[in-house]
Amino acid sequence: MKSSCRLVSLMLICGLLTCIAPAFGEDEGLGEWVSQAAAKKEAQVIPPGQFAMLAKYANAFLNTAPGGSRTIYAETLMDGIDDPNQADELNDFFLVDVRPTNEYCADTVPGAVNIPMNELATAENLAKLPADKPILLICNTGHTASISTAVLGMLGYDVWTLRFGMMGWRAATKAKLWSPKSSQVVYGAGYPVQKCQ
Repeated sequence: MKSSCRLVSLMLICGLLTCIAPAFGEDEGLGEWVSQAAAKKEAQVIPPGQFAMLAKYANAFLNTAPGGSRTIYAETLMDGIDDPNQADELNDFFLVDVRPTNEYCADTVPGAVNIPMNELATAENLAKLPADKPILLICNTGHTASISTAVLGMLGYDVWTLRFGMMGWRAATKAKLWSPKSSQVVYGAGYPVQKCQ
């Protein structure tokens, strides 16, 4: 189930990115094959060069060790054990909260900037993201950040998701877990939060 959801998400992202990605001619054979195999509407023309580029970025992104996972726990970020060979502490990342501004202002990870998910892939906001530093995306549960992580990963950014989002960061969250009517308290790490002034 999880892998089929990933495949559907990846295909949707590829379709979206064909609208914004520049055409490149490298790996033309791969691009032609992917262009023919990709789902499309009747009159839609998909240039092969774009698919070659997207397939290359998608392959690199999905093959990230360990096992393609691009998530990191709050505890790992705050444990004080720094491995100089990898991004594993909070200061190693450029922090972006992808939630709506009102949720970001209520509480976020200290030092995070707010770029809501629906504005993340605009040229103006992509220009704010570093190409030379890992990016950590933050949302409420990790789900929205994971979708955003996939999109930015397809664009070639070194991007990660805060596992369980703010639920895993803050002390406690009252969440509706299995029903819109039933909720329970989910306990997180209890790390400090930042609020808008």
